[in-house]
Amino acid sequence: MTKEDKGTVMSNETTDANKDSLSRRGLLKVLAAGVLAAPLLPQLLSAYSTGTGAGRTKMLIIYYSFSGNTQYIAEKLREKTGGDVFEIETVKTYPSEYSALTEEAKRELQESDLPALKKNPPDMSSYDLILVGGPVWWYTVATPVMSFLRQTDFAGKKVSAFCTHEGGIGKYFPHFKEQARNAVVLEGLDLYKPRQAKKAEVDKALDSWLGKLQKK
Repeated sequence: MTKEDKGTVMSNETTDANKDSLSRRGLLKVLAAGVLAAPLLPQLLSAYSTGTGAGRTKMLIIYYSFSGNTQYIAEKLREKTGGDVFEIETVKTYPSEYSALTEEAKRELQESDLPALKKNPPDMSSYDLILVGGPVWWYTVATPVMSFLRQTDFAGKKVSAFCTHEGGIGKYFPHFKEQARNAVVLEGLDLYKPRQAKKAEVDKALDSWLGKLQKK
């Protein structure tokens, strides 16, 4: 807490009932001060937090990450929403050297040779909102995410894409929408080098985006 609890000065004439009432009010003030000072307030009061209560949104966060940027965002989303997480993993291992990776991604796109995945898509029937994230490769959806989308029927679920990049997203969101079969596609979010950005800026962007999605 940022404020000290100085207590309540009581006179000798104050009745026991008044003492109890004032104590309760004092306690509420202390608790309120503590909550308002807590950095987790947006998470505690967020309208988009998951749970079993009425009006809560149950989320599934699906992501593929090569360099760790998209994983970083997926983990932040889980912290903010309490949503479940599913990682897209490829059977093959991509080259760690950047130029070799870009050449392999280019070949996959040109030949429509999407990578095999280790896991089938999860059961999404119980979720209200599905977030799907990945890096931008060649100004479009990364091929591992494309492979996932090819195998997935969203069956009318609300879906939103998020992507990470190092400059320019190209046709990422239109291409995602074209490939998200039977999805109600909502507004997406792109994040430029999120692990290098200021944490407060990333949090603000995510909070704003999640707040908009909750209203849809």
